[in-house]
Amino acid sequence: TAHYPTARQFSDTQTILNSFATSPTPAGQLCHPVRCIADVDIWMAGHRLTQPIAQYMLGILMVMQRADGGNTIYFLGRIVSSGGWLYFPLLYLMKEPIPTLIIVLLGLALGLWWGIKKIRVQKPIRDMLENHFREFAFVSLIILYWGYSMHSTLNIGVRHLMPTIPFIFILAALAWKTWITKLNLPTAKELGDALNKATIMDSLATTVRSLIGAAIKYIFLILLLCWLVLETLFVAPYFLSYFNELAGGVSGGYHYVTDSNYDWGQDMLRLQSFVNAHPEIDKIAVDYFGGSNAKYYLGDKEVDWSSEQGNPTGEGIHWFAVSINTLELATQPLAADEWRKVSDNYSWLRILRPAAPGMGNVPAPDFRAGTSIFIYHL
Repeated sequence: TAHYPTARQFSDTQTILNSFATSPTPAGQLCHPVRCIADVDIWMAGHRLTQPIAQYMLGILMVMQRADGGNTIYFLGRIVSSGGWLYFPLLYLMKEPIPTLIIVLLGLALGLWWGIKKIRVQKPIRDMLENHFREFAFVSLIILYWGYSMHSTLNIGVRHLMPTIPFIFILAALAWKTWITKLNLPTAKELGDALNKATIMDSLATTVRSLIGAAIKYIFLILLLCWLVLETLFVAPYFLSYFNELAGGVSGGYHYVTDSNYDWGQDMLRLQSFVNAHPEIDKIAVDYFGGSNAKYYLGDKEVDWSSEQGNPTGEGIHWFAVSINTLELATQPLAADEWRKVSDNYSWLRILRPAAPGMGNVPAPDFRAGTSIFIYHL
């Protein structure tokens, strides 16, 4: 904020936070608790000494404001304003590779089992915190962050869980390290006792079983890591649209959920390549969900389109490209509290190409640009 004029920052902050907690505090009245945070931030933005922290606070308040506003999404067969508390857990299970899920969930199960065993032997919680404070801090952060995310109405992408992913991996790695390296080997004293009692064979058998068990664990982990590497190679370069095999894979994840989980406008260059590879396309109607400018990539061949404009063949256009996120929002059943204009449901396309039965099915395209842009030859 060194070169941010104080008056300008004050004005910008006031404008951005105008709708925070419903509305500004009326003149002469005391602010209610939530709105007070915004009012304090606006005041701080108008004073040179507190400008930097005011700008930082503005970012946090904007996130809170965005999260509270929610978003209309396609999720599990319906158009809803919020996926509910199941949204992020289910998305995590669908978007993480299966070998990663095995590593994480087994690590979680091992951690819970060890924790329960320590509690059962009446080990004081204070001692557990002193010896495992790192794990306690990581788990607390994950629980708090996931709890807030699951309560939030802003359900637009698994990316919102990314701040916790490193901590989940660290905890899983700690659990696996403990599990794999834990060997049930006899101590020197136990070996001495075994020799005295002539039970050396039993002691050796225990040692061999422990080593074999450790080897099996190592092999299991190596196989999971190889699976993860191969899966990464096979799905490249469609990482944004990635869903694991149990959730339809890269090509079918849109049946469950879209938005930034599957379609974030990433395939415009692939649409450009498709159009360039088909010289018979003189014009193509495009309903694109993303930040790029379709006209920039497709030139005079591109015609901006939307559902309410009807069938583009009426204007002599026989090619139509639409983002799957847009198509799902237009064609899927609405939740009880949702609505859309009749003209926005792509009825003309559904008459030409009826969708197959099943969750999230849309009219089958003739071609696809990447994973997210469906192309129809009309």
